[in-house]
This record gives sequence, C-alpha cells and structure tokens, in this order.
Amino acid sequence: MNRKTAALLVLSAALLPLFAEGAQDPSAPFNDHELVAVHRIHLRELVRIGVIEDAPPFSYVDAKGVWQGYDVYFARRIAQEILGNKEKYLRLVPVNRENWVEHLERDKADIVLGFGPGQEQADGADFALPYRKDGDALIAPAVGKGNTALKIWLDDVINRRIEVDFFHKDYEATLRPVYGSGAGPEAVVIERGKGE
Repeated sequence: MNRKTAALLVLSAALLPLFAEGAQDPSAPFNDHELVAVHRIHLRELVRIGVIEDAPPFSYVDAKGVWQGYDVYFARRIAQEILGNKEKYLRLVPVNRENWVEHLERDKADIVLGFGPGQEQADGADFALPYRKDGDALIAPAVGKGNTALKIWLDDVINRRIEVDFFHKDYEATLRPVYGSGAGPEAVVIERGKGE
C-alpha cells in the first residue's frame, strides 16, 4: 500500500462519520479537504467528468479533436475549482443515455453533465443545483447515489464560487456562435441554480 492510499484511508476513517449521513451543513463554509469525496480527487490529481458524446453544441469533439460546447466549458471550470488551473487534470469521459449512471456506479466518472432529474435512469444518481435548461427540464451535475459530499461541493461551486454571470459567459462563448443573435440565453442559462 502506497503512502497516498494509506493517508486516504486514515482520513476517510476520521471524516466518514461527518459525511456518511449528509451531516455537513450545505450553507456552512468548508475546506475542500474536509470532504472525503473531494479529497480523493485531490489525491488522485484527476477529475473525471462525463459529458454526452456527440451532442453539439453542448458537448462534442471538433475537427481538431478537441472537446467543445456549453457543458464542456462548465466541466473545465469544475476542474479548475477542484484542482486549480490545470486542464491536464481533467478527463472528459464520453457517456450516453444508456450508460451514464453506470459510469458513476462503477467509478468511471466522478461527475456527469448533461442529464437531470426526471430523465432516464435518473433515480440512480443524485443531482446538484441545475446549471441549464433543456425545454421544460432542468439539467444538473449528477454524482453517484449517496455521494452527498460531492453534491454539496458542486452546489457550492454553482451557488457561490463561480462568478454571478458565469453561465452567461459560457453561453456567449459556446452557444451564441451557433444560435446567433436571434436567440437569447434565457432559453438555456440558469445562474446560481435558479432559472431566470
């Protein structure tokens, strides 16, 4: 057993009672390292975020082989918040409607973007605050069922850490070139977990 694994086990055992039943107060300030699920990502130095494969303009690979889109823009910001401004520590994992929950259950992804409560298989995941609309549905970051600590962390990112107009900037960078000036961000954008 290497030192990182041993340290993780000791820390997990010490902090598990705090988060096993969701005892963390979502409104209280906290240090990321106090959340075992987040600390595991820090130790791994890699965050794995599932995005829907071939779903332009929200997530897709461009002609140069680079991931692009509204959800990808947000995924990059999540990686920045959790591991600093180091994109090499982000792994985008292609998922689809049939396998996205399985990626969370089998620990192939830490977070999945592009789905929401009420969609197929949604009862197999827990959701943070929503970050965009899809028709009448609200799309929110998904985590594995019972992963309360990572959900709390994502809620904090959406509700407090990112700038107030972050998702409007995301829209302008990724969707405005597709939709043009005839469409407005109000059909898609949710800021601070609340619709306009």
